[in-house]
Amino acid sequence: MKTAALIPALLVLLINTAAADTLRDVYLLALKNDAKLKAAEATFRADRENEYIARSALLPQLNASGQYQEQDSKNTSTRIDLTSAPPAVASTTTDSDTQIETYTLQLDQKIFDLSAWFSFQSSKDSTKQAEAQLAADQQDLIIRTAQAYFNVLRARDNLEATRAEERATKRQLEQTQQRFDVGLIAITEVHESRAIYDTTLVQRLDQEGALATALEALTVITNQTHSNLWELKDSYVVTNPEPTDRESWVEFALANNLALAASRHSAEAAAKNARSKKAARLPTLTGSLSRTEQSIENELSIGSASIDLPSDADTNSILFNLQMPLYNGGRLSAQKRQAYEQYNAARQRLIDLKRQTIQSTRAQHIAVVTDVARVNARQQSIVSAQSALDATRAGYEVGTRNIVDVLQAQRSLYSAIRDYSNSRYDYVVNMLKLKQQAGTLSPEDINGLEVWLEAPKAEKASSRSVRQP
Repeated sequence: MKTAALIPALLVLLINTAAADTLRDVYLLALKNDAKLKAAEATFRADRENEYIARSALLPQLNASGQYQEQDSKNTSTRIDLTSAPPAVASTTTDSDTQIETYTLQLDQKIFDLSAWFSFQSSKDSTKQAEAQLAADQQDLIIRTAQAYFNVLRARDNLEATRAEERATKRQLEQTQQRFDVGLIAITEVHESRAIYDTTLVQRLDQEGALATALEALTVITNQTHSNLWELKDSYVVTNPEPTDRESWVEFALANNLALAASRHSAEAAAKNARSKKAARLPTLTGSLSRTEQSIENELSIGSASIDLPSDADTNSILFNLQMPLYNGGRLSAQKRQAYEQYNAARQRLIDLKRQTIQSTRAQHIAVVTDVARVNARQQSIVSAQSALDATRAGYEVGTRNIVDVLQAQRSLYSAIRDYSNSRYDYVVNMLKLKQQAGTLSPEDINGLEVWLEAPKAEKASSRSVRQP
């Protein structure tokens, strides 16, 4: 019964494990575990509080205070009584025990403070900057996740092609050895075949290391290991970006790029902060409303006589405080100059980022268009390389080609297979980066790629496409 009860749970676990190997579920894991995004979210929440801090200076300030005081005093006075004969010296002792309780409630409100107002306006732009920066960081996670994911697929495809090349080279070496054993060829061809085989073996080891490194890079983002990622379908279609006009993408990027938006809000916040520091020289007017309640218990003893003298006092007051800084050791002037230079720096960073955005958008558009042409050309190059290999093998069989020609043609074929695989992944990542530059990248792009993924096949298409001797 216990074993039967565990079977459904194990099936659910296996299904979830398999689902986590798709791009979408890897991205969900990255959302949950990526340390860079978590830090960006915490930074956003911290920066957002600046607006509430700045606004608080414009809102009423209500403070309550209480004070309790005990005071005990003893006073002895001496006098001479001249009315008596002879004159007598008399002393009087006065003992006072006093308890004072004071409670004050005070309400302060800034009536005019232009510096605080511009600080508040600056903080609102800082909040917008933080929002744009967080959105940019979320887009960056999409890029980093997709790039790490497809780097694993890239390394896996390269490894599969290299393994297939190793098997083909090994078979070629065995055939060459057999031909040498029966005296059909010279020993040099055996050595040449073995040299190519050994080189292919080293390449396979390199590709295994590259795959392990790519998997580790993905683990950094998701905090989980992955061994069965879904692969890109052979039917995945590469198309030119829409619109095809490059300048249309540039215009859209200038209006929607999130990093550019964050820099723009940063410059606006710096400008208003400079105005705040300039306004610090203006007068400020504050109104205060306070109520004070005081209770005094005073016990007075004179000689043997004792008397209580209690008293209560309630005070209501309204105060208007007008202040204007005249000289602060040059602090206000220095702060104003500093704020304006900070604004100049933010403005120049914005100008620089605009130029970079234009250049990066154009470069990414060129890269995508080039990738489309490259994918189509490299797909055709596989067919051409296969035909060249078949012709070279036929020539080798009749003696018009040597083993070096065959091995070189074989290496060209597998190189074309690897180049074709790499160009497909280059297109996918570059297309996402182009959308990032334009500010349109979203999790929907992950979902769009998801439909072009499939569970790993037992045998790679690149390996099946090669006709073995």
